[in-house]
Amino acid sequence: MTFIFFNLLVNSVFSLVIGLLWVYFFMWLFRVETGRWKVFLLSLPFIKILYDFARGVPEKSVLFSGVDPFSLPPFHQRFSIGMGIEDWSPYINGTFAVNSTDGKIYSSSIGDYVLIWLQRTFDSELPFYIVLSVLTLSCLLLAWRLVQYRRFEQKRRMDRQESQSLQKIQIERRTVDVYISPGFSGTPFTGGVLKPYICLPADAVQKLSDDEMNAVISHELGHVKYHDLVVTVLIQSIGDLFWFIPGYRWLSRKIDRLREVIADRWAVLNGIEPQALASALIKLKEIPEKPDKFVLYSAFFREKSLLKERVERLIGQRQDRKPRLGWQFAWLRLIVTIFIALVILNSVFGGNFDEKVIHDASSYWIQGHYYVV
Repeated sequence: MTFIFFNLLVNSVFSLVIGLLWVYFFMWLFRVETGRWKVFLLSLPFIKILYDFARGVPEKSVLFSGVDPFSLPPFHQRFSIGMGIEDWSPYINGTFAVNSTDGKIYSSSIGDYVLIWLQRTFDSELPFYIVLSVLTLSCLLLAWRLVQYRRFEQKRRMDRQESQSLQKIQIERRTVDVYISPGFSGTPFTGGVLKPYICLPADAVQKLSDDEMNAVISHELGHVKYHDLVVTVLIQSIGDLFWFIPGYRWLSRKIDRLREVIADRWAVLNGIEPQALASALIKLKEIPEKPDKFVLYSAFFREKSLLKERVERLIGQRQDRKPRLGWQFAWLRLIVTIFIALVILNSVFGGNFDEKVIHDASSYWIQGHYYVV
């Protein structure tokens, strides 16, 4: 079991890489503009990590066969590149396989090579300690986030009892509680899933005009409308479990930034003056944040680059280029998105793959084998 976890943990890094490469290729190809479709596409690498982890390791692999690729004669290790359709799902793969001395072909992955190399070079128990350390830290990070959230929510509920209720706003089937808080300071934030709320710190309310305050509330309602809190919690939780994957937190921050722009756009589409929201953003940036403040999801980030982008978009100085290749048509966009999702989930680069990929060459549109020493 330890070896399986080690294999999956190593290969999860390449799951994110191949997912990101395809996402950015398709976004460039169709020139996907900033919006909810782009957020969904950027979320696909996260889904692929979980998908590949749940798919596990194939039975006919070097991990279960006991074959040591490093001990085989030259030209018994193969790297294959292919693209095609398997079970009605498109894929593009770069996979490793081993031609064993018994005449059988076993699938292999980068995780297998790293595992066997560690065992040969250092100690056979080293992968066990690595897995134990990684999973322990993952559980600690996730537990600490839950503790932080619980402490924050307890503090917020106590603060709510002393807060001034401003209004109740209906969003679909949910009622949003909007209130002014004397206990919190800095930028407004939203929370709650079944019972959403918008907390407006008193110092922020004092700094904003009525139009600016309405703009801020409308922006927060955009996050409630699109269930951004649920997505944020999911991405953060996966990030705690897979904290060791390079680029994971960069991608999660990029998605958060996109959701800010989308919430701004939703507020404008619902009648808010763009100049009022831009002015509110600048004023809120001037309010100092308390260092001990923990907010699970805050709609107003402190980054200067994001602030500049949002203000420029609101006042019309920055716009997306027009989409191409039919992306502007809703029906075609849906078909293309399903195709992209299938390609990303089924594509492999150096990770685990089903043995049918290496054996069933008739399913390939293109296939090439490269033998390595």
